Amino acid sequence: MSTKFCANLPDFTAEREAFLSGSRSPMDLLDDCVRNIEASESTVQAFAHIDLEGARRAAEASARRYSEGKPLSPIDGMPIAVKDIIDTIDMPTQMNNPHFEGHQPRSDAACVRAVREGGAVILGKSVTTEFAIGRSGPTVNPHNPKHTPGGSSSGAGAGTASGMFAASFGTQTQGSIVRPASFNGVVGFKPTLGALSTDGVHPLSRTHDHLGVLGQSVDTVWAMARWVGEIAPGQDSNGLGGHADGTLGAAAPVRLAVARTQGFEDLDAASLTAFEQKLDDLRALGVTIVEPDQDVYLADLMRRLDHVVNVSIRMVAFDMRWPYRSYLDAASEKMGPRLHELVKLGHEVTLDEYRLIRAEREDLRRRVNELSRTYDGLVLPAASGPAPEGFEYTGARTLLLYWSFIGFPAFSLPLMSVEGMPFGLQLAGFGGRDHRLAQHAKWMAAHA
Repeated sequence: MSTKFCANLPDFTAEREAFLSGSRSPMDLLDDCVRNIEASESTVQAFAHIDLEGARRAAEASARRYSEGKPLSPIDGMPIAVKDIIDTIDMPTQMNNPHFEGHQPRSDAACVRAVREGGAVILGKSVTTEFAIGRSGPTVNPHNPKHTPGGSSSGAGAGTASGMFAASFGTQTQGSIVRPASFNGVVGFKPTLGALSTDGVHPLSRTHDHLGVLGQSVDTVWAMARWVGEIAPGQDSNGLGGHADGTLGAAAPVRLAVARTQGFEDLDAASLTAFEQKLDDLRALGVTIVEPDQDVYLADLMRRLDHVVNVSIRMVAFDMRWPYRSYLDAASEKMGPRLHELVKLGHEVTLDEYRLIRAEREDLRRRVNELSRTYDGLVLPAASGPAPEGFEYTGARTLLLYWSFIGFPAFSLPLMSVEGMPFGLQLAGFGGRDHRLAQHAKWMAAHA
């Protein structure tokens, strides 16, 4: 059975059943969150901004709706946080950058508007690295405060693991949902690129930026993503199907391919052993596990994916020409060294090179989708191991780049541990098939 790291709050799906029966209310759940904030926030520092008064008003309104038998949605009463690169009309959006200190948006991002319409209870803004790619914030890993929580959705992962909220919006350009979910022992869901609207989410790379969710469980992240996909869909929301009430059935995968790329070289011996043991666990449950040396097409695809590591960051840097060149012009001294490096790199990437990378990505998407004829998904580690000690380095991105680059859905499931620290299993899927992947993720979370 899986190791449960996020144990400070009951899963929201169980809470909602209690709301519907009248044995609990959203105010009770909010009180639990506030107690966890009081107990842990001074150490964990998951929040960039807290609005408990606003949360109480939202929870009280939600409690009235449940008492009248009129909840607004499957996420009505869900306590959540919003990553601090996402606009909120009633809270500052500062992006962990001094140039934006005190910055107050004049409207909510589309996803924030959607969860408000669904009755979610927003407790505040979760800490991000600088513009979701630069300097780390103050957040620490709740399982060991000497270790990084991962970036860039650091506050989202650490706050969920500490029971401060049930879920948080996260974003992933290269590895920023899957990795902090792995490091903090929570579930991370990166939908298909464009499944959820990114209107009002500060841009980093239009070809890579995903909006997703970190939360207590597969059910929780699915309910939140499914609702946002209904109210604030992106350009490719077809994969977020299933029941309109947000419920999710479980389905055992029949065949899974191992995405054994060069990224496995980043794993230490203990982490590799944990991964191999999890593959054995899945085999014992009747899942067929196929290695690249057993499938010529799969082996060729793994070699092609290894090239992603070299080109993904160049594509991101080209996309960052706007607005980051302007930021450097206006306030160069307030921009961290990573931003300076990437803007410089973006100058070096020509339009012809950029077009070739885009063409390579389209080819890879087609080749990966061909695997759906044979497999239910692919498995690989959700990080290069457990969270490293220290805060300057938030962990290798290599194992996370592949599915960010091609823009297909992926989950991080808290199914492994190394020396007492969480280590996630990544379940990667096919474009526009988020719902089916979520069904497999739910089954694996319960059985593996």
